Amino acid sequence: MSIHESLLGADQQLGENEDIEKDIEVESNHEFITHDGTVDYKGRPASKTRTGGWRIAPYICAMEVTEKIATTGAQVNLVTYLTVKKKLQLPYAANMVTNFMGTSFLFSLLGGVLADSFLGRFHTLIGAAITEMLGFLIMMLTVVLPFLNNQDQDCQDPLNCKAVHGEGLVAIYVGLYLIALGIGGIKATVAPFGADQFEAGDPAEASLLPSYFNWFYWATTVGGIVAGSILVYVQDRVGWDWGYGILLVLMAVALCQLLLRLRNYRYRVPKRSPLLTVARVLVAATRNYNLPPLTGMEVSEYYDEMQSRGEERIPLHTNSMRWLDKAAKSNGVLVEKISPWKRAPISDVEDVKMLFRLLPIWLFTIFYWTVLAQATTFAVAQIETSDRHLGPNFEVPPGSVGSTLFNLTILLFLPLYERLFVPFARKLTGNSKGITVLQRIGIGMASPVLAMMVAAMVESKRLSLVEQMYDQNVPDSVLPFSMWWFVPQYVIMAVGEAFVYPGQMDFFYSEAPDSMQSLGTALLYCTISVGFFSSSAIVSVVNEITKSSIDQGWLQKDINTSRLDNYYWLLCILAFFNFICYLLASSFHHYKQVRSSIDIVYAAQGTSSESSKLLSQVCSEVTHESPRTQS
Repeated sequence: MSIHESLLGADQQLGENEDIEKDIEVESNHEFITHDGTVDYKGRPASKTRTGGWRIAPYICAMEVTEKIATTGAQVNLVTYLTVKKKLQLPYAANMVTNFMGTSFLFSLLGGVLADSFLGRFHTLIGAAITEMLGFLIMMLTVVLPFLNNQDQDCQDPLNCKAVHGEGLVAIYVGLYLIALGIGGIKATVAPFGADQFEAGDPAEASLLPSYFNWFYWATTVGGIVAGSILVYVQDRVGWDWGYGILLVLMAVALCQLLLRLRNYRYRVPKRSPLLTVARVLVAATRNYNLPPLTGMEVSEYYDEMQSRGEERIPLHTNSMRWLDKAAKSNGVLVEKISPWKRAPISDVEDVKMLFRLLPIWLFTIFYWTVLAQATTFAVAQIETSDRHLGPNFEVPPGSVGSTLFNLTILLFLPLYERLFVPFARKLTGNSKGITVLQRIGIGMASPVLAMMVAAMVESKRLSLVEQMYDQNVPDSVLPFSMWWFVPQYVIMAVGEAFVYPGQMDFFYSEAPDSMQSLGTALLYCTISVGFFSSSAIVSVVNEITKSSIDQGWLQKDINTSRLDNYYWLLCILAFFNFICYLLASSFHHYKQVRSSIDIVYAAQGTSSESSKLLSQVCSEVTHESPRTQS
């Protein structure tokens, strides 16, 4: 080896050593790395200067825009594809659509469990996007392949046409439910993956999280508008092969732009199954029910244990649901010898408490989506009887009136909320978010009460006009009743959703345990799914109760002989009682309490004894003993 080569090799070695020293120096400085458990693409604590934050959040929002275009394009016009193109009967096609939409939201639970337990959010997101692309490919093939088009394509009588069957129908089901599986995985992961880019323990970054959820929802609305206008036009006028082909290409582009920024993301390492954690805590608490409550010393040992394990964010012990604390009792037996089904770590107990605290809020936010379901069913039928002309030559489609007004209201309102309301409220309350997340949801939960009140009065006016013009014999014709009468109820519900939906996203992500945040986000989409399913149940119950020997009930096939005004008043009353229940549930909610280890270890900025004093102080703050023994 020459001297030059030796010197070059020594210089390279020196440079590598300097780089390592720089990395160690930066990583040892807690101000420049995250302390919430997120890592970079090499598994190291994520650098705040190179990863996450607003530098990367817009690309995740772009993924949501694309995904929303794709999923909305698959949903809103699906019944037309099945009935017009594939010749299926309307009741059968309608059931296919509602089952597809409901299942896609329920699949978010599966996506949440996979993300939290096995694959992580990013890999679950990528796998879900590929699954959805495969579904769009199969749907495109049901258009272009002859053997999958075995319906009677030239038939003009929709009641007597031979519908798609056999392998053609099977292919549609396979394609739709692959898309549903992809939708569930993406919805459970894309919002929390974006939220992972902001460290909850850093006040500067944590203050940006509500803003992220606002703009994420704004991106969702943009995707819905594009899909409901341009994409539906392409499907109807250009062709379904182009319609599904464009969706496939859009998802591919979104996937590529997501993969190109691997180095800039913050990743959360998946832990054990959240459902297994819940099961173990419940079984252990049941087995240890007769044991005394935890002592302050045992809680202090818990902090020592968590600190020794290198946990970055430590759930604070709380006094609520103390019967679950007994799952952490060892009863004098060495912990190493106890089955996890007999003794659970206090951290797992606190995680289960956090999850259980979400359930009352989850329950009482369902009804908002139950009321919103009316906007896509009965309200559209009402609008169809109204005068929808804009000028002498253009008539607005009935389905576009509400959806366009709804989405435009949200697009206009969210920037006003972000730029005007939040700064103003922040000055009044001192809260970095302007108002608390539960207050935000609560404002939105009041909107169904007002919207259904307005809807009932508008329908009473419309029915009075029906009676004046046609008496008992109601023909199928357009009434001299402007579509603009329906604008207020859509605007009220849209403003309500601008409070509820981003608020739910923030709440179910931020208040869920760190190891269960994808599952927490999935709970949001379950409220939508259960809300739509409960709407169908309420309709069936109302019609069954209001039927008599001479009356067919409030909700009939003919919108002009129905009593939708009574039905809306009923929903108004139910929405009011649900709102009261929500206020009670939110008043008893205890917000998530987590102490970052960086507060414990580095806040003292001194000797280990000082750190120990701080740790003892933390423990004394959160292990307040009740004066009497609690079971």
